[in-house]
Amino acid sequence: MKSYVIALQGSVYRIDADTWAVESAYSHHLIELISSIDKSFSEIVVICPAMSDEAYARNRLSLSEMKRTSGVSFITAYPENVSPRVFWTRHAARLLREIKSTLRHAGIVHSGMSSDIWRPFMAMVNVTAWSMGKPVLFIVDIDFRMNTWRLRRLGVWSRKNYLTNRLFHDPMRWTQLWLAPRLCDLVLLKSPELVRDFGKGRAHVKNFLDTVHASEHILSDNALQRRLESLRQPGTPLKLAYFGRLVPYKGVDKAIEAVGILRARGLDIRLSIIGDGPCREALSRQIADGGLQTAVTMLPSVAYGEPLFAALADCHASIATPLREDTPRSAFDSMARGLPIIAFDIAYFTGLAEQSGAVALATWPDAQSLAGEIAALSEDRERLAEMTSNAVAFARANTQPIWLARRQQWTREHVRGYTEQAV
Repeated sequence: MKSYVIALQGSVYRIDADTWAVESAYSHHLIELISSIDKSFSEIVVICPAMSDEAYARNRLSLSEMKRTSGVSFITAYPENVSPRVFWTRHAARLLREIKSTLRHAGIVHSGMSSDIWRPFMAMVNVTAWSMGKPVLFIVDIDFRMNTWRLRRLGVWSRKNYLTNRLFHDPMRWTQLWLAPRLCDLVLLKSPELVRDFGKGRAHVKNFLDTVHASEHILSDNALQRRLESLRQPGTPLKLAYFGRLVPYKGVDKAIEAVGILRARGLDIRLSIIGDGPCREALSRQIADGGLQTAVTMLPSVAYGEPLFAALADCHASIATPLREDTPRSAFDSMARGLPIIAFDIAYFTGLAEQSGAVALATWPDAQSLAGEIAALSEDRERLAEMTSNAVAFARANTQPIWLARRQQWTREHVRGYTEQAV
């Protein structure tokens, strides 16, 4: 029997020969994928970078363990923190042999675009699969095309960085996206604009919402009613949440700045920040320097599922302030728990706002505009209640099983050699 091979840019940590630590939400996704793929596949094989000991210790609370008996095995092909020089001099040749060996028994290769041009692991998988004549399912979950401009506008990148990306990195990514519809069996792009610009009407290029929540993760009708009653209570402070990694591009400092602006105006706005990452210390200093300790609370990462849901139980909305294009899974997790989103108007959230009616948009990257949207929702609780109901309804219509079933249908229609046994 053939294997279903997934090339993953994210890293996993090998605990022992049969156990790996995987990002919690992705582990749930893999379990759902196992139940949905064609039963003629012997197993799912994930080939990906190896997480460092330091990263494992830092992110342990947000990871879940997966064993080989689950039907998934992992091949950690190279260290995630290796430098480009070491990657090419010590790992590239062995990695290529590992890829060829793994793909030899593959019935389908599930891959995507290399965003890391210096360590182009995904591109190596794609080229090998094409050369071996393997059917490829190619997925891209982010529209990168405005990122170079945004990071230059923010002053994050120097003129040299800007030109390097405009002249080298972006064209390399663009080339991969141009090739995919011409060489891959099925191309799933998490953006209607990407489908339009690169699919050019091809039937096997689809818009895809890669959600990870299931129906049991969605707020019940009774819980939704209690939430609506709570947020309508006179004098109730608006409680916001951010949950996810604390890394620079998430722009969590903008959310804290917006809360500071509103507190200075006398509005009782609260923000819970749930997560860990390299920005945690800087964000804590920002809170202390702004005298916002009673308004902004920082909590450590919690596992996906009930621990996260409990942490969000008293919140009324979530906040998303990415400084570059982003497609966070937390968006649908928020909606599933009855939390509409206040977000910067990047392409992903603009699209979600149009589709769901559950996203309020602020002008990127303006903390004053963000504060204005927060204040408007705090003052108009009926609008907030409507967005809350819309969020739950949209989450119900876009669960992971719904999208996996849709993907399986497209796979049956377009992927060579995929049998009619798929669920």
